[in-house]
Amino acid sequence: MTTPEKLIRVAETDQTFSRKGGDWVGKCLICNGPIAFDAKTGEGATLEHIRARGRGGADDLENWGIVHGRCNWEKGRRWDPKRRRADAEYDEFVGRLLDRRQQRWRAI
Repeated sequence: MTTPEKLIRVAETDQTFSRKGGDWVGKCLICNGPIAFDAKTGEGATLEHIRARGRGGADDLENWGIVHGRCNWEKGRRWDPKRRRADAEYDEFVGRLLDRRQQRWRAI
């Protein structure tokens, strides 16, 4: 599955997203700000593993979120293993994002 296809699958299961012409429009999982991406190319958004695969996260819909590129970059920088914060702090942050993803869940 290509990245645009994955973004669409996540958008279909996120209540904040709807199709507007050739774009999907909704809210960033991290900052909750408005976000839109092109349905053909995926341009305008990034696919985020909520719990990083390197920290035990799965490669599935429940662990994917649509986020701004800058939010994804900041999350990666903040939780870089070289600057690793306490695991409990990381788990709390990821738990909040997973809860938000579940609250937004829309069955397809």
